Amino acid sequence: MFGVLGLVTGSLTATAVWHGQQWISHHKAEQDHMRQLMYAQVSPIEQGPGNGNLSVPPGVLPLDATPTPGVVNEPGSARPWIQLKPSFAIPAQSQRQSATLVLKRTDKTIKETKDPLWELQLVATDGKVLEALPALTGRAYRQTADRNIAGNKSPLPKGTYSIDRGGIASAPFSDPELGKGYWVPITPLFSTGRSALGFHQDPSWGKQNGESGTSGCVGLANATDTAKLVDWIKHFNVTRLTVES
Repeated sequence: MFGVLGLVTGSLTATAVWHGQQWISHHKAEQDHMRQLMYAQVSPIEQGPGNGNLSVPPGVLPLDATPTPGVVNEPGSARPWIQLKPSFAIPAQSQRQSATLVLKRTDKTIKETKDPLWELQLVATDGKVLEALPALTGRAYRQTADRNIAGNKSPLPKGTYSIDRGGIASAPFSDPELGKGYWVPITPLFSTGRSALGFHQDPSWGKQNGESGTSGCVGLANATDTAKLVDWIKHFNVTRLTVES
C-alpha cells in the first residue's frame, strides 16, 4: 500500500513540476512579447486614413484633435494618426496593473514662459505616490478654455484615459514638436471632442519661441523623462491615466 501511495505522490509531484515549468515558460514569453513591443526599433505607428473632412494632408491629424473651423494650425502640429495594429493584444497577465498615472496641476509656473506646471504621478494601488515628473499640458494662454473642444490648445480634460501601449513609438519623429524619446498615445474613456492625445517631450520647454506647452497632449521636460514614463508602464503594467485637476 505504501508503495502505491509513493507511486501516486511521485506522479502528482512530477505533474506539478511540469505545470510549474509550463507557467514560467508562458509568463516569460509574455514578458518578452511586451518588452519587444515597448523597445522595438521599428515604430509600431501605422498610417491611417484620418478624417476625410480635415484640410490636412492624408494620413495626418493635428497634434491633439480635429481643429475648430477657422482655427489656423500651428507649425509642426500634425502627426501620424495612431492606430493599434489589428493583431496586437496585451497578454492577460500584463493586465494586472500595480500602479496608475495621475496628472495634477500645481501652483507653480515656468519662469521664462509662464506655462503652468503640472505633476505626473506614479501612484500605487494603496494610494502611495511612488515617483513624479514635471509636465505641461495645453498652452499657457489657453488654460481656462473649454477642455472638451477640439483644436483649442487647452489642457487635457478631467477624466480617465487608457494608455495605448500598442502605439508606443520611439524617436525620431517627422513632427519636431514631438521631440525626442518616446511617444505614448492615450484614449479618453469618456465623451469628449478631444482625440489623438498622448505623452511626448516638449522640445520648447522653457523657450520663448511661441511653442512652449502643447496643443493638448502631456509634454515632458526631456527625452529621459519620456523613457522613465515607458519604464513605469513596463514595470508596473500601467494601463490608466487619471486627470484630476
